[in-house]
Amino acid sequence: MVARQQFNEAFARFQQEMPVVKKSKNAAFNTKSGGRMEYSYASIDDVVAAVQPVLHRYGLSYWFEQQQNGPSITITCNLGHVSGHSICNTATGPVDNTGNKSPLQQIGSTVTYLKRQTLVGILGLACTDDDTDGYVPDMNGDTQPQTQAHYPDADFQRHLSEWRASIESGKQSADRIIRKIKSKAPPTPQQVQQLKAIQPRGH
Repeated sequence: MVARQQFNEAFARFQQEMPVVKKSKNAAFNTKSGGRMEYSYASIDDVVAAVQPVLHRYGLSYWFEQQQNGPSITITCNLGHVSGHSICNTATGPVDNTGNKSPLQQIGSTVTYLKRQTLVGILGLACTDDDTDGYVPDMNGDTQPQTQAHYPDADFQRHLSEWRASIESGKQSADRIIRKIKSKAPPTPQQVQQLKAIQPRGH
């Protein structure tokens, strides 16, 4: 429990100094319906350069684990503290077979994308969902995905200190706060992890 508390304190300090990641890359591609999509994004190098100095300042570090099952790749990003406590964020995606990439380039593109997404997610960085880092999702004509948007991370970060105090004081449980969030929009896995990592004082 001491290690978890030290992790939470270090991560809270990181969040107070959380850097803004600038989008330095631009890309464009043609959709299957004949249209064209353009976007700007922050590469994984941009993310690492922004967050690594602040993470190290508070004894935090990250590492990745990679698995491939047939046409899919799974990346797990682990975030740990020198105390020994760690949390993780996992994402799976298909091999990127767009363009004229070689098999190794297809794997590399997917791995880079998933590493970036899991790192951004576990740290709660303010990057938009359409940042693809060179990975182009399959666009089937003009069909739009029918998924409900997650609870906005900006709102989550704004309320986090209040929720943390409420959980630590025993006024509310993490599960109760998660239920409240779900009544508005589905929380992201990392939001759930952050809340469940908070423990009442004395535990």
